[in-house]
Amino acid sequence: MRSEIIRLIDESREVIYKIAFYSQPEVQEVLERVSRRWEESGYQGRPIDYANVEELEMLYKIARRIVSYSPEELWSIYGREYLPTA
Repeated sequence: MRSEIIRLIDESREVIYKIAFYSQPEVQEVLERVSRRWEESGYQGRPIDYANVEELEMLYKIARRIVSYSPEELWSIYGREYLPTA
């Protein structure tokens, strides 16, 4: 699941997938927890390596939901916050 989450979100060329994924409150909460564990381990590996099975399942479910939308749909939802206005 870790590698699939990375492939779907972090390795995607679509920036909006990253914006949509990382702006989810559930994702932010998990990242706070795994970042603490990663820090406590002396920054060995990657933060996602410290996610437990439940956290990975949640992140994977959210990632799959995000990429089920087209980039255009996501820009219409999230873009107002990230696109400069004229």
